[in-house]
Amino acid sequence: MQTMISLTNTGCVLHRPHLDMVDHPVFQALPRSIQSIAQAHSRLMTIPAGEPLVEPGFLSFVLAGVLGLFPHGDRICVATVVAGSVHGWDHALEPDPDRPTAKALIDTTFCRVPADCVVDGLGRDWLNRLVARQSSRRVSGLAAEAACNASHLVQERLAKWLVRLHCGANGAPLRLTQADFGAMLGVQRTSVNAAAGRLQSLGLVRFGRGKVQILDLAGLRAVSCGCGDSRTPSATMVVAPQRPAEPASWVSNDADQRDTAA
Repeated sequence: MQTMISLTNTGCVLHRPHLDMVDHPVFQALPRSIQSIAQAHSRLMTIPAGEPLVEPGFLSFVLAGVLGLFPHGDRICVATVVAGSVHGWDHALEPDPDRPTAKALIDTTFCRVPADCVVDGLGRDWLNRLVARQSSRRVSGLAAEAACNASHLVQERLAKWLVRLHCGANGAPLRLTQADFGAMLGVQRTSVNAAAGRLQSLGLVRFGRGKVQILDLAGLRAVSCGCGDSRTPSATMVVAPQRPAEPASWVSNDADQRDTAA
């Protein structure tokens, strides 16, 4: 019997400096015969932040970076594909042009493999079981993300995204703008700006023009909501606790704050 594997990685990142297909945990879980076929047809690629992933007919084994999933025509990121995960299983099972578009949230490196190389070797029944096994986890994840967006303060959610992206980038500085963070959080740039200023004043991060550096990862985790982080108790919660409404003072038009996370 073939071993079932996970679509996603629950750890932080892959840590080896020179990554290749053999470093990917999902690849390592595949039968050796399928590994040989996949490796022979793999192509190592890197796409910059903001670039869409053109993947019809391919599986993308993410080695470093973070992909965001955006519904067609929408700028709001509804889910992430982190290092150690594979994007494209669903499309390989049933092509659908209306599936969310995958874009690199930060510079992302992955191995691209023709889906047929893996699916034909493992069998479509195997893929059906794999995707079905993950359905409840995905639904729970989307529910948790929706609850987080509705219940947690912008500062807490920004800290959560900074932790996610920092791990995906192997600790490298993040080259993102206010607009990028606004799309991830689903809020206006002024709210991102004020939240960024608060985190910077705590000495957790340093913001420059289009560049973010994490100074205290543990402290940033502590002030984040923790949703989706397997290291925090709230990661197992589907519905986050209700929080007070955002105070009006968090939306600022001051010029100095406007430049904080630009």
